[in-house]
Parts: sequence; C-alpha cells; structure tokens
Amino acid sequence: MRTRHFETFDALRFFAYLKVFLLHLPITAFPVLSFLRRDGGVGVLFFFVLSGFLISYIVFQEKETTGRLNLKNFFIRRILRIWPLYYAMLLFAFCTPYILEFLQLSSSPDGYEPDWLLYSLFLGNYQSMIIGDSPNVSPLGVMWSLCIEEHFYIIWGLLVYFVRLERMPWIFAGGIVTAYVARIVFVHFGLSTSDIFTNIDFFIYGAIPAYLIVKFPGMVENKVLSVSKNWKRACLLLVIGMVIALPLIPGFVKEFCMPVVFGAVFAGVVVLFIPEKSDFRIPDGNSLSIMGRYTYGTYLFHGIWINFFIQIFNALHFSLDNGIYAIIFVCTTFLCTQGSGWLSYHFFETPFLRLKKKFY
Repeated sequence: MRTRHFETFDALRFFAYLKVFLLHLPITAFPVLSFLRRDGGVGVLFFFVLSGFLISYIVFQEKETTGRLNLKNFFIRRILRIWPLYYAMLLFAFCTPYILEFLQLSSSPDGYEPDWLLYSLFLGNYQSMIIGDSPNVSPLGVMWSLCIEEHFYIIWGLLVYFVRLERMPWIFAGGIVTAYVARIVFVHFGLSTSDIFTNIDFFIYGAIPAYLIVKFPGMVENKVLSVSKNWKRACLLLVIGMVIALPLIPGFVKEFCMPVVFGAVFAGVVVLFIPEKSDFRIPDGNSLSIMGRYTYGTYLFHGIWINFFIQIFNALHFSLDNGIYAIIFVCTTFLCTQGSGWLSYHFFETPFLRLKKKFY
C-alpha cells in the first residue's frame, strides 16, 4: 500500500504552532503583537483539521486498498508517535517543583494541582473542564489537546474498522451535528469546549478531503490544479485575514458560528496543497517546513521556556513592558524552543518513529 507524503503540511503545522506560541507570550510592549496574540487557540483547531486529514487519509487508503483496517497496527503507530514524548513531559512536569527548588526559582501560584492519574490516562482535559482552570505546571496546560487527539484516534479507528467506507459520509454528517449540539450544551452549563465531542467536527472537516482523494482519485487534484496560482494566493490571504480578525468577532458568533466557518476554511486550505505535482507548495527543504517537522516537541516545550525566562527576566528586573527587553524575550524563547524541539525530534522521537515502519 502506497501512502503519499504531502509537501507543505509541515509548514502548515508550523503556522498553527506559531499562533499558539504567540498566544502564550506575556508581551504588552507592542499593541500589534498583543492583538495578534488573542484567540491563539485557533491554531490548535488548525492542528485538529490537519490531523483529521492525515490520519483519515492513511486509514481510508488502507481500507480501500486491502478491504480492512489493521486496528492493532494503527493504534501501535499512534502510540509510538504520541506516547513517548507525552509521558516524558508528564514526568518532567511531576519533577518540576523539585527542579525549581534546586534552581531556587519560585513556582506559579496560578492554576490547580493536577491529578497525575488522569493525565497519565489522557483524561486531564476533563479535570480542566470541571475545575474551569489550567494546571499549575508546564507543559500540562497545553496537553488537553493531546488528550483530545488520543480520544479521536480511538473513536476514528473503531469507526473506520467497523463502518464501510461508502457509509462514512453519514459519519461525517453525524459528527458535525454532534459537535454543534455539544457546544451549545457545554456553553449553556458553563463548561469549556475542551473535549472530543465539541471538537470532533474539526477532525471531520479534515477527513472529508481525505475521503474524496481516496474514493475519487484525481478528482480533487484536477480541480485544484485548474485554479490559478493568483486565486490560491488570494484564498490564503483571506484565511490569514480571518484568523487575524478573529478577536473582533462577537463572542456569541465566535462560539457558535465560527467553528463551522473555520473548520470548512481550514479544510479548504488543506485542499489547496493536495496535488502532488503542484507548483503551489512549500518544499520540504524550506525552513518553515523544517521547523514544522518539530512542532510536536515545540508545542510541548514552548510554555516551559516562556515560564523559565519570565523567572529569569524578573530576577534581572527586566520589564517586558520595555520594547527592547520584549524583543529579546521573544527571540530567546523562540530559539530555545526550536532548539529543544530539534533535539527532541532527532535524539528522542526519531527512534520511536522508525519503529512505526514495522506496523504498516
């Protein structure tokens, strides 16, 4: 079974991560940056759409080609990709109080004491939902999305295993409706939308183009290739403008209408880069694609570095209201995050990724 490598997707991951990175920067020196930081959670939703596409493409292609999905191999591949770094970071978070004590740094008074059992079972997002706050140690504050990813893998793997591909459009429709209703219910009861049911539609929006290119080979590629490069650029600029303007949208519209809009729009972005022979792409050797390759690590590490340098700057009495110090802070945290992501990918994650080849 031949599965395609989609160029540009690593670069798209980097842009999604960058929005999350900006969200967590405690910078107030530049009004423009403060505006761009807002609603950074939309970057996580883009991650969900990308994940929905890539995972669905692999499992749909396997089932279309072989007539079945090897569920054991699918779960093992996901375990090898997610679990090693996840549990390494969980161990780091558990040891953080002792590390801070050794370095004579203070801990944050904000947030709740995490339930380590829940986080070890990928259920930490539900503790955050019930308490209505974030955990008091990094990087647990961003791990809620990984919990959702794991829940998606389980649900999606079982659905694809038991449901014929021809019936998957009914699953798509049911999942989108379920997510919309769940958001209404959760908002009504004052719960945060940090679970699989209120986010499964984003994965499905990504799964729809994956389904189309598997069931109707060449159709999507030919349609996209027939669109001029200028129109594609205009579409991307429109999406970027929508993401930037998101803080200006009223809360009610943002809560109930924009998830549908952004889910469809992000799926449209994915479609633009599907054709294999398109000249509208970002090559794998591009620096954006290279940085995007490390986003799993940088996503988990960036909060650690941000909190660490907050402590350092406070100890040195460097105010982040000062433009020069703010620029130094941003550059330092970004470079350290990228460096640790590179190290993690090449010296920790890669051995596990190589094992995945045995389970295709």
